[in-house]
Amino acid sequence: MVENDVKLKCLVVDDEPFALKLMEDEINKIPFLEIVATCTSAEKAKNYLHLGIDLLFIDIQMPNLTGTQFLRTLENPPLVIITTAYDQYALEGFELDVVDYLMKPVLFSRLQRAANKAREIWLGRQIRKVEKRPFFFVRSSYKEVKIYCDEVLYIEGLKDYVKIFTTTQPHAILTRQNLKGMEALLPRGIFVRLHNSFIVNINKISTFKKSLVFVGKTAIPIGEKFSMRFEEQFRAA
Repeated sequence: MVENDVKLKCLVVDDEPFALKLMEDEINKIPFLEIVATCTSAEKAKNYLHLGIDLLFIDIQMPNLTGTQFLRTLENPPLVIITTAYDQYALEGFELDVVDYLMKPVLFSRLQRAANKAREIWLGRQIRKVEKRPFFFVRSSYKEVKIYCDEVLYIEGLKDYVKIFTTTQPHAILTRQNLKGMEALLPRGIFVRLHNSFIVNINKISTFKKSLVFVGKTAIPIGEKFSMRFEEQFRAA
């Protein structure tokens, strides 16, 4: 079993000493985070990844090697939270599948939300490593609900909420989460994102054609930008 009081080992990278110290002080206020090291460049950060880093806080605009360039060199990156004064890198951060993108000066409330999200993802991954039957937790109706992956039919995104349709519940489970965050909780290979608003359990798809998949009698659209990846993943399943 995974202990809930386990601390995430953190590495903090920022080329500005003042900003680095400020982030260090704020991170130290969060009890489930443990700073293993801090450094002032992406090149130096490479020296600490062997320490089993769970969560990387990294600036983008740094000399020689930017934060995003550094992330692209990593084969198995830890969870990443970007901290930056520039908002134009948000799309690139999304492409790199970072946990969150924090704008400087970072408010503690935003940092805490990002850290909670990272912890939730990390715990989910650890649990799936030891569970023979994959599952995840979501918060719904003021309680934590355990959902087995093989019971999920599909997930629909509704702005800041998602609806999870399962084989065992007569009504969808509603939780406050966006679809990207939901996608990060799910094990790869079982679920596929096929639309801006939908994630589907591959094993529950009965038929599909160019623009639609069917889960039972429910028709779900395939977004154009997701179609190629969907077909590749579906045929490989």
